[in-house]
Amino acid sequence: MPSDPETPSPAAAPSARPRSRNVRGEGEKLRSEILDAMLRLMADEARMQPVPLSLREVAREAGITAPAIYRHFPDKESLSRAAFAQLFGLLLETLDQADTEAAALPPAGRLAALAHAYCRFAQENTASFRIMFSAADLGGSGPEEVGQRWNVAVARLAETGLRLAQTPEAAAISVWSSVHGRILLGRPLGGNEWDDDVHAFIDALTRSLATV
Repeated sequence: MPSDPETPSPAAAPSARPRSRNVRGEGEKLRSEILDAMLRLMADEARMQPVPLSLREVAREAGITAPAIYRHFPDKESLSRAAFAQLFGLLLETLDQADTEAAALPPAGRLAALAHAYCRFAQENTASFRIMFSAADLGGSGPEEVGQRWNVAVARLAETGLRLAQTPEAAAISVWSSVHGRILLGRPLGGNEWDDDVHAFIDALTRSLATV
């Protein structure tokens, strides 16, 4: 995430949320509320575009004063890391659930299910999805764990005797890059509608791998 200018954007002011004081001992609840406020802001493209997000904006969104944030997050980087960890955790849960539900399908079907789940997550969390992969240093192990899911899904194809033109690891990167890039192309920056062909592209891509 960019450095933290402590000057809030004018667009963020109307979003202040009145909040009742937490009783003594509810510090963890306040931490969760701060994190939720950060995630709401990250999910709002209109409020993220004018200026880099500041801790004052997060405090306003949470309905607290800025100094209260420092009791739980020493700086914006630590708050950003916590937000990224939560987002990648949700993405991993989505991918794992899709893989579990497709367990009875052949490897190509399981790969397609994973790709469709990845696409749906992007469609349902558009702004957050873009940010998640724009600051690799804040993503922690999240991007690597997502990559492992792609590695496993593609490796299953090779395990069935399918001869790939690349190693399973390289093929997984190719598939992931193709799906990720097609998702971004399916909704140009600033656009409001998704391209209906995104999921059709995924089906065509996984079929082509299965018939190499």
